[in-house]
Amino acid sequence: MKSHDAALSSFDTVADATRVDVRAAEELFAVVDLLEAQPPLRRSLSDPSATPKDRQALARRLFDGRLSASALALVVEIVAQPWPSGRTLMEAIERQGVRGLLRNAREAGELERVQEELNQFAGTINGSPELADALRNRGRTLDDRRALIARLLTGKASGTTSVLASRAAAARKRTVALTLGHYLSLAAELARERIARIVVARPLDAARTERLRKALEAQVGGKVFLQFEIDPAVLGGMSVTLGSDVYESTIAGRLEDARRQLN
Repeated sequence: MKSHDAALSSFDTVADATRVDVRAAEELFAVVDLLEAQPPLRRSLSDPSATPKDRQALARRLFDGRLSASALALVVEIVAQPWPSGRTLMEAIERQGVRGLLRNAREAGELERVQEELNQFAGTINGSPELADALRNRGRTLDDRRALIARLLTGKASGTTSVLASRAAAARKRTVALTLGHYLSLAAELARERIARIVVARPLDAARTERLRKALEAQVGGKVFLQFEIDPAVLGGMSVTLGSDVYESTIAGRLEDARRQLN
């Protein structure tokens, strides 16, 4: 794990002591948006020359009475940490808002559904250049992009999925699909699963999908969540990435191997 990611995840156990409901999660997201819009404020809240108590006092002056008790408690704890930059501070707050929603889904027995819905929506975006372009177009306002996502998901996804997909419209991981992929990684951590990223030329049927899942779970000795990407360029077979391991069995991959051997 990269040091940046390790620093963010190291706060998870502290954050998990505080329950984050939908309201608190949305308040945490609002704090992130505020810090995005006001660079001097995020620099002050992450200032390494200030003591943790000073940063906490500033956070209380800014947000006491404006945030719920749980959201305020998390923000106060987060600003006390020695984050390397204001941007990392924002990532830490965003992460706990997302994890809070996913934790609630897990407690309600809905985490698997949320994972499947987020994965399907990411696949829909990746499979539609027009939709991907519309969500990437910074000529459209964020509200417009969120309205588009709402039209696509209303009546088709759980409330948690809809909230997370709307949040992903800001595309903090470069694109909406990549941001959804990040949410799926957080969900897999909570479910104690590993993610297998699978590229195929066309969707697998349910039986083949289940056989693949069982084979991968037998290999790693634990639960595996399958994240599919449809790419006609692979020609046939599939490419599986599981952690640092890549298993290439596509026709395109074999042709590329042959080409390299001939050169």
